Amino acid sequence: MTVTRQLLDCLQTAFLQAVTLEQYADKVIQQHLAANGGWTLEQRAYFVTTLYNLIRFSRKLCWITGRTARVDAIEECTLEDAWCLWGAFTFLKEGQVPDYPELETLSAIDLQRALDDAPLDIQLSMPRWLHDRAQQELGNEWPAVANALNQSSRNFIRVNGLKTDGEMVARTLLKQSITTVPVSGVVDALEVQQMGYLFRTDAFQAGLFEMQDAGSQQIAPLLELKPGMKVVDACAGAGGKSLHIAALLQNKGRVLSLDIHQHKLDTLKKRAKRAGAHVIETRLIQNSKTIKRQKEKFDRVLLDVPCSGTGVLRRNPDTKWHLEERSVDDLIVLQQDILQRYSQMCRIGGKLVYATCSIFPSENELQVQRFLANNPNWSLEQEISLLPGISSEFDGFYGAVLVRNNAE
Repeated sequence: MTVTRQLLDCLQTAFLQAVTLEQYADKVIQQHLAANGGWTLEQRAYFVTTLYNLIRFSRKLCWITGRTARVDAIEECTLEDAWCLWGAFTFLKEGQVPDYPELETLSAIDLQRALDDAPLDIQLSMPRWLHDRAQQELGNEWPAVANALNQSSRNFIRVNGLKTDGEMVARTLLKQSITTVPVSGVVDALEVQQMGYLFRTDAFQAGLFEMQDAGSQQIAPLLELKPGMKVVDACAGAGGKSLHIAALLQNKGRVLSLDIHQHKLDTLKKRAKRAGAHVIETRLIQNSKTIKRQKEKFDRVLLDVPCSGTGVLRRNPDTKWHLEERSVDDLIVLQQDILQRYSQMCRIGGKLVYATCSIFPSENELQVQRFLANNPNWSLEQEISLLPGISSEFDGFYGAVLVRNNAE
């Protein structure tokens, strides 16, 4: 593949947009891909992967290039810095510094020496507060988890069982040079090995699949759904899990998808129409009465609560630079409130699944333990912890199945 000067110039510009103007990387990527329709698939892939890696390893790259002033203030990065960070990343990947005028001051020997002397939080390229917190909560498992989170994300789709099966989707995509393989242990999941123009395919437009990590696909089945059940997805967002629930219900029953953001519910409506998920009803949470009116009306409750998103850092590497520790603490308080209040929507004998995409026990197991201590009429039936690098090859997710045994 030819890495042209124009491609590199776009890469540096995109990097500066993402780190200095606080634009989320996925939006920056969309802008540049749309503006460079002449790039080949290989060039597009290089642009996306390298930009994410520059963001992912920016703290480490600043350190080894001697730009220590930028280590904790990457938003002050200049164009000169951006070129040097790209040169350092290429050195880490290929073992040599690229031959460009902008990189004349970079020395492979100096880069390696700085890398060898770097403290662990720098080597893992994590914000210091996140590194310290993760060490405290995960102990000796943290370095393996961090290294897994620093890998480029793999691409998975969930086959829409309302319309087709995995074999048919795989054959259909292969006709457009997109190769997929089944994922062991995850029903309806396919890993996309050759991406292509996935979202331009007839299969996507026809609603035959949705993009969803294989870890995320393991949450909805915890609800143990049967056709005809009444289910509420109380923090639905754009509805990835609501769509999965509708498929598991075989379009028989009721799915109420709630969220505090109307624009996300509007997106869900469009996705549900494409997927043929007719049992989904969306409703905006306007105040506490929205929840109170649904008391004890549902067989199953899914609480995929707002969280730190630390389990999906390889998919969204810029999250760790936007996230702050006080935000995590605020989220923990919010999670407690949601679990306490929204659990009332579950009927006696029904089940609730509490889920996050966080690696922190403080957002996961400890939240469930706190809830059970305060609510003796509930019991824990099952929990899963998908920890990248330890117990999962996918993104990081947590799910707990809680049973409501009787009234308060």
